Amino acid sequence: MLWLASPPIGRWVAAGLLVVIAIWVEFRPDPLVDHPFAIEAIAAGDDLTSINTEIRRIPSGLLDQVHPDAVAAVAIEKGEPILASDVGDGDSAIPSGWWVISADVPAIARAGDQVKVVLLDSGKVVEGVIAFSVPDDPFAAASGGIAVAPTSASEVAVAAADSRIAVLVSTG
Repeated sequence: MLWLASPPIGRWVAAGLLVVIAIWVEFRPDPLVDHPFAIEAIAAGDDLTSINTEIRRIPSGLLDQVHPDAVAAVAIEKGEPILASDVGDGDSAIPSGWWVISADVPAIARAGDQVKVVLLDSGKVVEGVIAFSVPDDPFAAASGGIAVAPTSASEVAVAAADSRIAVLVSTG
């Protein structure tokens, strides 16, 4: 009386479900994406290339995508992921021929910001551009780089060496 038994529909459904799950596992979206990491210390203003970066696989959605053909807007330490906030567009806001001077800059200053450098002993005001900004580390020194025109570079450098400058950054 085997021919009177009901067909094994439950087994067929289970087998079909197993096949669907196997197909989904095989063709599901990749949960990992490529992201650049610094393989050496990168200074602000350096080009990001395959020489100083490497691509590593990270979980998708963890970090924003970064274009590999960019310029570092801030210093990046060896082994750190390259974040969207760490890169510039490659079009430097610093005019050609200007000199970069190391000085204390306000914490809100970012690379490319227009600044006014006031020489405290003479009151002279010099236009400048932030070449690289301070790190986000609250325990790090507040030094950054300010690019100034060649005509006033030596005067600003001497004043900066003696901490006799004030840097004004526009917030608007």
